[in-house]
Amino acid sequence: MSHRDRHEGISCDSCGKSNFRGRRYKCLLCYDYDLCSACYNFGAVSGRHTTDHAMQCLITRADYDTYFGGEAIPVDMPQSYTCPLCNSCGFTQALLEEHVTSEHAGCGSGEVICPICASTPSTDAEIISEDLATHLIQHSRTSRSDLISTSLLIT
Repeated sequence: MSHRDRHEGISCDSCGKSNFRGRRYKCLLCYDYDLCSACYNFGAVSGRHTTDHAMQCLITRADYDTYFGGEAIPVDMPQSYTCPLCNSCGFTQALLEEHVTSEHAGCGSGEVICPICASTPSTDAEIISEDLATHLIQHSRTSRSDLISTSLLIT
């Protein structure tokens, strides 16, 4: 198996499985907290993590190819992001920015992990922003155009 088949360097914070296959769920409220799909589906909790925390689903390139049958992947294919503030999901980057600025304006986001940063392998996935709206606006100004999945493709 290649590195495309597994979440390399990642361990499930519930069962301890390392470099696992399948979907990975990254908590957008807890620092460095990931679950394998089995533990996520079971509703695993530990430490300060609870089942009502917003999670970003991340998949490997191999899983994407399996789930979507090798469909051609357009460069501008939208992501599917989860709002860490209200747990709503299915946002593109632009819609997430619009949602956060309109629905959570003036609320103060507290410390959350940006789902876009969490879904981008070349960035620090543990960026915690005290002002998510400002972070998203800044991110959109510097966004990469090669993000290509419904969640994340780890290549």
